[in-house]
Amino acid sequence: MSTNAEDSLYLLSREYLKRYGTIIDDLSKIEGLKRSAIKFLVKIKNHLLGVWVLDWKRNVGTDKIIHIERLIQRSNLSGGFIITNKFSSNARELAEQTDSLILIEKSEILYHSKGSF
Repeated sequence: MSTNAEDSLYLLSREYLKRYGTIIDDLSKIEGLKRSAIKFLVKIKNHLLGVWVLDWKRNVGTDKIIHIERLIQRSNLSGGFIITNKFSSNARELAEQTDSLILIEKSEILYHSKGSF
């Protein structure tokens, strides 16, 4: 069962990412993954990207970055977005070394969305 805060970050994520591509809710398009915490997909040109929305009170760390990177490598996804409240500095550094992950903090979405909803 989700809370209003989780719904809020999820909805903000959808609104923000639909500016860049087509939102896809049909997770059956993902090949190679039996289950994961992917909330939805975004298709940008010919690239299919998974979206992980992690509404955590603590910082998302390197362990989660590594886990999601492995999920992407074992699937037909071109990459993914991880959206959360805050990332650790080590997690950001690790994600910068990959070509497949884009990290987005809630504050970034709110900053770029100001006055546009």
